[in-house]
Amino acid sequence: MTEQILIEHVSWNVELDTLREIRGKVFIEEQNVPQDIEWDSHDATADHFLVTRNGAALACGRLLVDGKIGRMAVLPEFRGHGIGRQLLDFIIAHASRNGRPRLYLHAQSHAAKFYQAGGFEAYGETFEEAGITHLAMQLDINYQDADFFITGVRYPEPFATLALALMSSARRHLRVYSYTLDSDVFDDENFVSAISALARRGRQSEIRILISDAKPMVSRGHRLLALARRLSSKVSIRVLTEHPSLPDATYVVRDNDGVIYKPDERARPGFYEPNSRASSKRFVEEFDLLWHWGEDDPRLKLLRL
Repeated sequence: MTEQILIEHVSWNVELDTLREIRGKVFIEEQNVPQDIEWDSHDATADHFLVTRNGAALACGRLLVDGKIGRMAVLPEFRGHGIGRQLLDFIIAHASRNGRPRLYLHAQSHAAKFYQAGGFEAYGETFEEAGITHLAMQLDINYQDADFFITGVRYPEPFATLALALMSSARRHLRVYSYTLDSDVFDDENFVSAISALARRGRQSEIRILISDAKPMVSRGHRLLALARRLSSKVSIRVLTEHPSLPDATYVVRDNDGVIYKPDERARPGFYEPNSRASSKRFVEEFDLLWHWGEDDPRLKLLRL
């Protein structure tokens, strides 16, 4: 049975009747959950997932915008075949591809081991919800070795982790554009180690960092500024204060085949594409054009007395 099932990310408006039927049977009829609790306002904005076999509905679940997994329901006659596990794995993978840094859920106490096996960890004390004992559980998604396209990348995480992954895997070149080289992300010892290792790797290694405002990093200090001063032949920082095409964004380009991009407005998510020469080409061309307009800022140089 499990080899033939289909799991899909579906629209609530399109699959409303099917989703309500599954949840009605499992939660309202079987577990006596009140209807006014089961049918809440979150369904309209949640991501919904449906499991079918040869067109017949077997199970469903949902993911809220804040990362909460819920309404995991498998019809009684289809339990014991690993469907719930496949559904949970599918939802986690979906969340990973959409840049969710953390997932959480309220597990019915009898299902805690099931979610534990899926990577979730319990926190806090048990509590009652709809007359059923629950346990809060969470999962921090690990992006350290992510090698797939991710949309919905939020800032500062998982942007920082994904940017570090690009930096650590660079072979020759890194291009970094950031308005102020934001200390929340870039003033990090791991970043310095990754860039330092690249700079020392070979003669052709080159790291270019382009910013628009040098004052914050000069006044507060910055690990990457200190590194650029030590390794000035390999790590260059230029300042570009005005330009018609100055992007309102932050991005890192690895060599010619990997990029992470984030609009500077913190509420707007970006994307991570680690294996695309076509996508990276646009950013390489934009950066190189802006780089030639950038200037060396005396404040960034190491003063020698």
